[in-house]
Amino acid sequence: MAGIAALVRALVDDWNKLLWVALLAVLLTWLAGLKSLVRVSEAEMESSAERPNILVLVADDLGYNDVSTYNPTGFSTPHIDRIAAEGVAFTRHYADATCSPSRVAMLTGREPERSGFRHRGIMIPDEFNTIAESLNKYGYHSYLVGKWHAGEELRAGWPDRKGFTHWFGFLNQWHLQGGTDLNWPTYINPWLRRDGGAPKQYRGHLTDILTQHTVDKIQAFQKSDKPWFLYHAFLAPHTPIQPDARYLSRYPNTEEGAYLALLNQLDDSVGKILDAVGDDPNTIVVFVSDNGGTNERRDNNYPFAGKKNEIYEGSYRTPLVMKLPGRPRGQRIHQVVMNTDIYPTIMAAAGLQVPGDIDGRNLLPLLAGHDSGPRARSWEMYSWNVESMNFSVLAGDGQWRMSNLLGLKNELFDLQASPSGGKDIAGAHPAQVADLERLYKELSWDKSRVNVKAQRRGSDTYYSGFNALRTPTMFGFGIGLEIPPLDQLKKSASAVLAEQRGAWKLHLSAGNVLNWEVGGQVLQSIDFNRYQCNRVVLTGHFQPESLVYQVPSSSSIKLFVNGQLMDASRDVTHPLVSERVLSRPTKVYHHGQAYFVNQQLSSYSESYSPLVEPQHKAMFIESHRDRRLAMPSLERLDQQLCVGG
Repeated sequence: MAGIAALVRALVDDWNKLLWVALLAVLLTWLAGLKSLVRVSEAEMESSAERPNILVLVADDLGYNDVSTYNPTGFSTPHIDRIAAEGVAFTRHYADATCSPSRVAMLTGREPERSGFRHRGIMIPDEFNTIAESLNKYGYHSYLVGKWHAGEELRAGWPDRKGFTHWFGFLNQWHLQGGTDLNWPTYINPWLRRDGGAPKQYRGHLTDILTQHTVDKIQAFQKSDKPWFLYHAFLAPHTPIQPDARYLSRYPNTEEGAYLALLNQLDDSVGKILDAVGDDPNTIVVFVSDNGGTNERRDNNYPFAGKKNEIYEGSYRTPLVMKLPGRPRGQRIHQVVMNTDIYPTIMAAAGLQVPGDIDGRNLLPLLAGHDSGPRARSWEMYSWNVESMNFSVLAGDGQWRMSNLLGLKNELFDLQASPSGGKDIAGAHPAQVADLERLYKELSWDKSRVNVKAQRRGSDTYYSGFNALRTPTMFGFGIGLEIPPLDQLKKSASAVLAEQRGAWKLHLSAGNVLNWEVGGQVLQSIDFNRYQCNRVVLTGHFQPESLVYQVPSSSSIKLFVNGQLMDASRDVTHPLVSERVLSRPTKVYHHGQAYFVNQQLSSYSESYSPLVEPQHKAMFIESHRDRRLAMPSLERLDQQLCVGG
């Protein structure tokens, strides 16, 4: 027995030794891993100075046909061509049809409708990191020169709140003449801001002023060890066509001559900026146009049909050229790419982590010969006066485009058979039209949903995040409320069912009357049934005065209960909600739930009265009556509510 006991003790001792050895090995492995992490972190910090500098140049309303990289027999743009010659030109790049959504797409890597830009919006949500914010995390100095126009009504939406350490330029072109009123843009002696300060007038031509500022900044940045990201957004060749006199004298005294002079000045400015960068092989350079040209002074978008602010091929197809360190020179890529791809491609080319929650794709594999796969995308602009959508959708294979102007009629274009996108063949392909219409509705709904955060507190739920999309403040909104049976309330009792303090309140008053207070008005639904689950949708569109046409503001609100329109008003005065109110949570009481979308919703069952000239009114009313008018549908949101009773 004693021998057995000794053997057991020896085995236990050996086991303990083995256990300690194993634990020691785990500890050493963990320490090695920690040391490795420290080394990686130190290496990242040490290599920050070796990261590529990044220059993004954005032209305004520059058409596909305005750059000789794409039309060698047309107007010569040698400096823009230089970027393509030293890098890559994308012949099938799609942007947006107007300024603001295109800038939002490039800055966020997300399709702009997700931020509520159809075509105008309030601001980029805080939840969407801009490329400037992402680069700042890696030690970059981020700087903006020129036009912002990616949300300016709220101070929280200005460049310095969206990742740019400093900026010099203008929030939108309507402020270039100074003062508080909205004025027609100007290139001459413009009023500009520094870092959000008060506007100041500068003497000279806008293009020259912005270009010299960028040249000076690049020269200053190059003396620092810190990598830099400079986003330079020209106004050129946007209207008014006002080239400097030294360029105007070189061309015929015609409208096209003046436009070509402004193009010449733009291209020379690109050259000056490139010269400031020099031959540095470690600088990423991107040149892009925000949307198609206007076609007012020449055929800017040849050979493609359509122009700025429309929904056709030439509206979206714009120049995109890139110079990327270590990549082949003189490449031409003919596959479909998007303006949302600029953000992830820059991050990848800089050796940085590409965000995984954006719409854009890293284009580096495409440059290496790998197929990028299907690229379906939809675009949409809301026409508040007729409550319908202008939209277009590109099929995943890139062959088919379906477009619809003002929600009235679907048009179909085979871009393989007729690349210009100007021959409507919808009548011959009804099945293809139906497929693309379904695709558009799915894509549109996906971009309409607002992914707020929900926090349960007893019988109440508090919703936060996406403040300017969650809150009725400007442009479109929809709030779907699921109100469970209120058996616990006395029949005569009043109760607040949901609210966002300072913005709106939904409450039940005596006599079972449902009241929605918003915009200084009260919409009502009488004989509300408190003993069943009710589907309540609050929706509207707060339209400010038009910047371009000076159209008076005209806002609308609607209250739907269980799929039926119960009350509505177009006579709404709704001031811009303060940032303090925006940040307040939306509260839903009595075990209710809420869903949020970023556009106004409509139903074919409601009465319809478009705000158009008398000669066009009958056409819209007939299309609405026949349920053919393409409107953001109430049905998708309504179906989310009271599921299962």
